[in-house]
Amino acid sequence: MPALQRVEMKSRKGRLTYGVIMTILCVGIPMQVFPYIWILLSMFKANKEVRAIPPTFFPNKWLWENIPQTFAKYHLEQNILNSLLLCVGVILIQVTISTLAAYAISKLKPKGSKWVMTFFLGTMMINSQALAWPTYIMFTNFFGVRMIDNLWSLILSFSAWAWAIFILKSFFDSLPQDLLESARIDGASNARVLWSIIMPLSKPVYSVVILNTFMACYNQFIFPLILLPDSKNWTIMVRIYAIQGTGSATWNQIMVLLGCATVPVLICYIAAQKYIVQGISMSGLKG
Repeated sequence: MPALQRVEMKSRKGRLTYGVIMTILCVGIPMQVFPYIWILLSMFKANKEVRAIPPTFFPNKWLWENIPQTFAKYHLEQNILNSLLLCVGVILIQVTISTLAAYAISKLKPKGSKWVMTFFLGTMMINSQALAWPTYIMFTNFFGVRMIDNLWSLILSFSAWAWAIFILKSFFDSLPQDLLESARIDGASNARVLWSIIMPLSKPVYSVVILNTFMACYNQFIFPLILLPDSKNWTIMVRIYAIQGTGSATWNQIMVLLGCATVPVLICYIAAQKYIVQGISMSGLKG
């Protein structure tokens, strides 16, 4: 849906509003995109060129070997794999749990469902850093099993997110009840209605939930640092922090490390851009 309709564009106020919006976008978008472009270009520069004053935008000489040399020096493959396994595990569990919870609260409406949703929203007010130490204590003896230094401790920690339940519930509320009732009249069970009707119609909002979950998990630092003390289990963010702390990385290698932290998220966003835009306009903003 456009920000301004054609009728509004014909008025003087509409044209002025459009001009202000375009001016803000023309100034704001380059400012947002420039740091990412700078990181990607600096990955292929010499170390002295990264620190050169005045700086150069494009590399004087493209050093493609910077990436394999950095990976060979710091063995980042396992750290990236750990991060991807964490993201995939959390997405699979969280989307399943959030879908079932949102469907029950939105369409089945069991007794006390409003209080349950209020409880979920209340958990969003708790700072995640405040939960770090209690989480560590819990996983030192999780039903008799020590799960510290186990990737499952992170997966289970991130698998319950009230935000995902809230977004999915808001979208499910907007689906016409008559459509679901028609399916039930035809003999469809609640599970069948969810699988065959609600979930196919919810692809845009699922893209928003999955991307935000991926970003939250991939960029997580505090919990992996606390729950995974062994370096072989570190995620890429903890590994980058440890490398910078040693002072052994040159500036072009630091740019390669930052690229490892940035590029996967950008790829996911670009791949799901169509559904993300639809999901933002169709989910919680609809009320």
